[in-house]
Amino acid sequence: MNIRLAISICLIALVPSGLWGQDTLEDDRLMISGLLDRQLFELAERYAAQRVVADQNSPPAQAEMAAELVRAYTLHALNARTGEQDRWWSSAAAVLPQFTQQFPDQPALVLVEVQDALSQLARVRLLRQEGEVLGDTDKLADAQHLALETLQRFTKLQDHVDQLLRESHNTSKKGGLSTDQLLALSRRVSLNAIQALEEQGLAYPPDSLDRTNSMALAVREIEPLTKLRPETGVLWPSLLLEIRALRSLGRLDQAEAKAARVLQLMPPPQVALAAQAEIVRAKLAQGELQAAIQLINQGRELDGQTSPEMDYACFETYLALWKEAEQEKKQDEIQKWQNRSAAVVKQLDQLYGPYWARRAEQQLTGNATSGGTQNVDLLRRTAEGYVRKKEWADAIKTYDLGVTAAHESLDINGEYELRLAAAAAAIQAGDLADGVKRLREAALAFPSADDASLRHLTAAYYQSMIARKSNPPDLEPYIALLKENLQRWPEGEAGNQAAMWLGQIEFTRGNWRAATEAYMKVPPTSSHFVLAVDGVRQSSLKWFQDAVSKDQLVQQDVQQIIDYFEQIVLRGQSVNQEWTPTMRAAAETAAQLWLNYGRNGYENARAILEVAQRSNPDAPEGWQSRLEALQVIALAGLGKLDEAKTRLKKAEDSSPFTLLETLQALGQMTSSASPQVRSQIAELELAVIGMLRPNFAQFDEPTRDVIAQQEAEALANSGKLEAGIRALQQIVQQKPNDIDAQISLARMLSRGTDKALQEQALTAWREVSRKSKSESPAWYEAKLEIARCHLKLGNPEEAKQIVRYLQTLYPDMGGPEMKARFVQLMQQGSRP
Repeated sequence: MNIRLAISICLIALVPSGLWGQDTLEDDRLMISGLLDRQLFELAERYAAQRVVADQNSPPAQAEMAAELVRAYTLHALNARTGEQDRWWSSAAAVLPQFTQQFPDQPALVLVEVQDALSQLARVRLLRQEGEVLGDTDKLADAQHLALETLQRFTKLQDHVDQLLRESHNTSKKGGLSTDQLLALSRRVSLNAIQALEEQGLAYPPDSLDRTNSMALAVREIEPLTKLRPETGVLWPSLLLEIRALRSLGRLDQAEAKAARVLQLMPPPQVALAAQAEIVRAKLAQGELQAAIQLINQGRELDGQTSPEMDYACFETYLALWKEAEQEKKQDEIQKWQNRSAAVVKQLDQLYGPYWARRAEQQLTGNATSGGTQNVDLLRRTAEGYVRKKEWADAIKTYDLGVTAAHESLDINGEYELRLAAAAAAIQAGDLADGVKRLREAALAFPSADDASLRHLTAAYYQSMIARKSNPPDLEPYIALLKENLQRWPEGEAGNQAAMWLGQIEFTRGNWRAATEAYMKVPPTSSHFVLAVDGVRQSSLKWFQDAVSKDQLVQQDVQQIIDYFEQIVLRGQSVNQEWTPTMRAAAETAAQLWLNYGRNGYENARAILEVAQRSNPDAPEGWQSRLEALQVIALAGLGKLDEAKTRLKKAEDSSPFTLLETLQALGQMTSSASPQVRSQIAELELAVIGMLRPNFAQFDEPTRDVIAQQEAEALANSGKLEAGIRALQQIVQQKPNDIDAQISLARMLSRGTDKALQEQALTAWREVSRKSKSESPAWYEAKLEIARCHLKLGNPEEAKQIVRYLQTLYPDMGGPEMKARFVQLMQQGSRP
């Protein structure tokens, strides 16, 4: 069944096929109709738009293609989802002004004007149907207003077309419509005006005088058109309109007799089926349900064709029988007619598209939840109807009824899908907490479902959105969901994503060990593995650095992480895999961990470094420089100072810039190095800077500044704190606006143990605070260090006052990691 006929009452062809006798135009009509039949709306719209501007088309052909474009947009709107309909209504309404602008003085413009009014009539009908079925007074009021406006448009168009018809004898006007064409169009517009009058009447309450007057006037106005010949193209729709109007007036015997007469005239199959549908509706209105079902049982096809009107009348009959069974409390009959109603809805959707299915679903809204409904599909469709209206509470309630019905009927898939649909409705309603709860419960109740882990992970995602709304964020429920996901579904990409999210959130909270362990759950087969390896690298280095500062380093932990990185290298080598950036990073990190924290670390570091360097002769220079720097550190740690100096000398002999890369690599290692290795790195940094000094002129000023600052840091790390401070003070004096240099100086002063240096540190941090943007990382660090200086200087109340001030005005405290540092500082200050 094609869409054009399925909604023929909304959109009627403006002219008979082949009116202009052009083969190309007829091909265009067939092409567009074929696309619309298959609901390929966008292709039909694109094709019509292209044909509007085709050079070979005559003015009437251009106008008809523009009208077809309006029709395509209108059908698209009628069949689109509720939330998307406005887009296509707007597109339909935009065609007429665009066409008028592009083709001024178009002699056949009236064709587009009529189709534009027909599009408005289709929208009136949709509004009226929805308001009528759902009892929506606002929609009915909108339909009344728009119907009156549409009726007025057709009245003006009738005058305009009739005027053109009177002037059609004037042959000097080229490209316009002929007398026959205008006569046909005049009849069409007359029919359209009466259709608008019909819609206006139906928008009023059933027993109102307004409806009665409108329908009586429609019966009177349509009579002349019902006496025309079939070839005029208006006879059959006029007769059907007359029957509908009589039925609306309650003149059921007359309506039935008129429909029977239409059948005697042997009309086309679609008209005959529509007339038969009207007889069924008359029987329903008279309460003759058995007569209605007998008519339906006679068959719903004619000459191999089916009709949406007839099938919809079947649906209305089943609904009426369902209601009768409920009143008589016949449970078997209730179930029977419920099932048949649901089956027809599916049929309407499959045969005629979403427009007809949606009308039927709306009818189900007031019926599906009464009488102990057990039809799962019926409840689902009813709930979806509530969703389209954004009536979330009713939608969720109906979905829950469907869940119960599916559970009782052992419909496992149905129960799971309905649970998820209820969760989606809760989320769309803005109740994220309820959505999270429902998603979690659905996944846990059906853990073997293919997407259970993903649905559970979705619950975690929405829980993270809830967490962001609190200040500070309440992350514990989010973390609990991620851990639960990993526990219940340890394998699969959803679990791997959960591990990544858990690692990221634990890292931001400063829980380095927890972050490391989360990242390590991601297997090499995962698409997240590369990022996970980098996560393990960053978090483990911070974990062990923090453990050393607290004297809590456990060698088994270190060995476990080293094994993790070495396995990445060994796994790649075992299959003769070409070294990847991930393998290189793993080798480098394993060597760093051996040097900083492992037993026999220097020797083991050398072993993996030699394998990595030997296997990667063409590796990026930055990576080679870092590994060479690690080799130098390993040699120095083994007491092989001459060999270490030889390696440095080799770098010196090759190029100052290669030596600079070695210095940069050493500097990058300092932040994650243990105190012992940091001292060795500092000595090497000073040695490299000494080699670079004769070549300073080859570097630009920013590079020389970086080297000077790194030298000051190296002096302090090698045990020459006062020399490092003097060097940084000189840099700050030369560049008073360099905030990074000032922060470095403040940090270095804070490392001092005597009162004088602490007082200088306090002054330096106050200067950093003053020059930093409020709530920036540097600003929070300055506040933290100011409080720390006060504690070291014996002013605990001053420190507490700073922290209390921040807690009051900035409860987030710079994020989880910075907040944890404030808490740790206060705990230290409270100890006796």
